[in-house]
Amino acid sequence: MNATYAKGEERSDSFLNLVDFKWLMAGAGWWVNLSRLQSDRAYIDECLQRALRSDSELLRQCSAKLLGLKSLR
Repeated sequence: MNATYAKGEERSDSFLNLVDFKWLMAGAGWWVNLSRLQSDRAYIDECLQRALRSDSELLRQCSAKLLGLKSLR
């Protein structure tokens, strides 16, 4: 596998994780702006912290996963 393909694959996975996060947040009653989620550090932190306090185990797991990916942007 070449490095270009691997980088593209990582970005695709990261975007899919953000989309999953957005829909899980919507299910909890919180609307998430996906464009802003990709560019505004304070907004990212606010959304992830809100998700970590959620009653939804799946949303908390997704948030924890994104916290690990956040430094790749």
